[in-house]
Amino acid sequence: MTQPPNNPGDNQGGFPPPQDPQQPGGFPPQGQGFPPPPPPGPGFPPPQGAQGFPPPTQPGPGYPPPPAGGYPPVQGGYGAPYGGGPQKFNLGDGFSWAWNKFTKNAANLILALVVLGIIVSIVGFLVSAIYGALFGQTADDGSYTVYYSPGTLQGAVFTLITGIVAYIAQAAYFSGVLDIADGKQIGFGSFFKPRNVGQVALVSVLVSVVNALLSFIPYVGSLLSIIVGFIAAFTLLVVVDRGVSAVDGVKQAVEVIQKDIGNAIVAYIIAGLLVIAGAILCGVGMLVTVPLAALLMVNAYRLISGAQVAPATA
Repeated sequence: MTQPPNNPGDNQGGFPPPQDPQQPGGFPPQGQGFPPPPPPGPGFPPPQGAQGFPPPTQPGPGYPPPPAGGYPPVQGGYGAPYGGGPQKFNLGDGFSWAWNKFTKNAANLILALVVLGIIVSIVGFLVSAIYGALFGQTADDGSYTVYYSPGTLQGAVFTLITGIVAYIAQAAYFSGVLDIADGKQIGFGSFFKPRNVGQVALVSVLVSVVNALLSFIPYVGSLLSIIVGFIAAFTLLVVVDRGVSAVDGVKQAVEVIQKDIGNAIVAYIIAGLLVIAGAILCGVGMLVTVPLAALLMVNAYRLISGAQVAPATA
């Protein structure tokens, strides 16, 4: 990727998290990620470790020689090994990698983002319209007034539906981004194959329930919601990438974060700033910053967890 100016990533990550149904449109922000999507950062030199496999050394005593024919091609799964030794995450190389992969796949990344954004917006609009038809009130002049009360049971249900759809959209987008990280050839359809959909939906429900409970705690609840969003961003990536349950995803996400909490926080913050910067530019900038945020979050998640990503390409 060429090197852009510095500027940032269940929701996410990626897409910003889901909004209340009374505010349809775009990707609602989660506490997570790529944002909407969750959230990534600035560009620097390309990551190390893209030199391929070194020639096999002479085997030591007691070990059979390596098989002839070189190394087998990398298969699917997460974090397949690449040459050049272990990869470590740092923000500079991570953003350089994200920019490189964005420039090589810009058309598919942008078009998929637009289509998924439209889908989530339509769902949000329909949810608001249905809620208004069922629970709205009509003013004296005949105009239609929707009273949306997320505090009510009905409002909570409709909010939850929108949140689940937004999370599934993020999962679909991350599926394509993870394919890029695996070095696979991707196309437009790669971003419409959400993995582990049931558990992704459950993650959305868990996040919504926890945030709802935290909303009853003045001031401190808002701070704790930020932490929930941070963990949720990595949880979504774990659940999509590894195919584990929502509960195991939370546990494994915490384990990943604990390996390098400093860089995990930095990646999440930069990803969020990227998304915000794109939104400030009349929203058009998000066509670039949201994919960058998603790519940066995937790079951080993979390398912090001890897995690897496909090297940047010329």
